Amino acid sequence: MQILRLSKIVLPIVGLMLVVTSAFAQMPEMKPEHKDKEHECRGHREHMMIPDLTDQQLEQMKAMRTEHMKEMQSLRNQVAEKKARLRTLSTADKVNMTDINKVIDEMGEMKTQMMKMREQHRQKIREMLTDEQRIFFDSHQPMHHEGPHHKAKPHMR
Repeated sequence: MQILRLSKIVLPIVGLMLVVTSAFAQMPEMKPEHKDKEHECRGHREHMMIPDLTDQQLEQMKAMRTEHMKEMQSLRNQVAEKKARLRTLSTADKVNMTDINKVIDEMGEMKTQMMKMREQHRQKIREMLTDEQRIFFDSHQPMHHEGPHHKAKPHMR
């Protein structure tokens, strides 16, 4: 009798847990290259939300954004090439740690360069804004997917 009552409570909870777990497991994980594009698009939308932008400011931002995206795309492609090279080196029969470390260092330099370019782009935009617009811009910075709460999850295949 008590087992029957307990099973009426436990079985629905276990079933609900299975449904929720399988739903989360089937959610597609965003690839890193798509995260960068989402970040740029989100940043672009936030620029458009800045109050009282003049047509001249909008045109300047559009031109700056296009140039910035071209430069960033080139670096993203280079990082992807290094990532592929790293995968090749790290899965070889005879692993050469010197070569692996060199590729990792090169990737780090490229990512540092990308961060510097992003910040330089932000500062150029800030320069063209009025004080009121700058306050809005500074208070609506895009979130960066870094830090302990945004650790990369291993890919399961």
